[in-house]
Amino acid sequence: MGSHTQQPQVIAWDYQFAPNAQKARNLLHATNIHYRTCPQPFVYPRPILQDLGITYRRIPLISISKDVFIDNRAIIDSIEEILPDRALPTTKHDHAYDAFGYRMFWVMLASLPMSFLTPEIIKDRSDVFAVLGKPNYKELRPSAIAELRSFFQVIEDDFLRDATEPEPYINGAKCGLSDVHAVWVPKWALETLKYGTDEPGFSSKDFPKVHRWCGMFPSHTPENEPEALDAEAAKKALLGSEYVAREIGVDEGDPTGLRKGQSVYVQTSDDSAPENAQQHGVLVGLGKRRTVIELENGIRLHFPRVGYAVLGAE
Repeated sequence: MGSHTQQPQVIAWDYQFAPNAQKARNLLHATNIHYRTCPQPFVYPRPILQDLGITYRRIPLISISKDVFIDNRAIIDSIEEILPDRALPTTKHDHAYDAFGYRMFWVMLASLPMSFLTPEIIKDRSDVFAVLGKPNYKELRPSAIAELRSFFQVIEDDFLRDATEPEPYINGAKCGLSDVHAVWVPKWALETLKYGTDEPGFSSKDFPKVHRWCGMFPSHTPENEPEALDAEAAKKALLGSEYVAREIGVDEGDPTGLRKGQSVYVQTSDDSAPENAQQHGVLVGLGKRRTVIELENGIRLHFPRVGYAVLGAE
């Protein structure tokens, strides 16, 4: 889609506090893609999504016209495919930065402030993130904080070794995909959870380059919230759109042996109880990087292959 073509409508079905949602929003900001939001509740269930037939529980979901992309891997691929003129500079190291970011996220989960871990949050998230339900979480937290600081030191000393005020990003003056992959957890920790001011050892004196780098992306605060759509407006916008993602077909040699038109379930492969929020649909696309299913209302959901299992429902 060229630069002179009208951008298809983009909606973030998320809540601003979520770290993975902030990663998606950082991407949309860096690519200068206009988007609106349809705010979702912090804890499950999410009635707006369920009314659309979407039972998958994790945030973020980004819709581009009538295609809904699940997980940041699929979201990034969708921008490169549908809006190539907006895509960020890439390098052969981007997947390594992606892996680094997600490993840092799991460490971050073990170092959350104790005040954050209310009974409601522990009950809601323990099926997804088992670490939150550990009975000795409080005793383990100092070690996790130390591990988190070690990640920050790697970013400060290695990723941003050559960074300067005019060239604050990993690869210089321009934001690249590597920055989006690596910045979301530090930014969430420093700004959203206030580690930059409230947690010893994470100040701008401790990590000046990391703080400057995080500041290159917008603050995820209420005053920076994009235009919000209510449930009916968002539903109308989504269902009234056309598909924009290319057809990928179904690989007949896929190890699952699944066939086009088959009823399937898609579930995460790293939850302790993935069947609690699996997604049902009809298989319309299956490739090495993506699974596509269609719901009864015509919405198509795009899942990455990495991190997800696809199971026949019949």
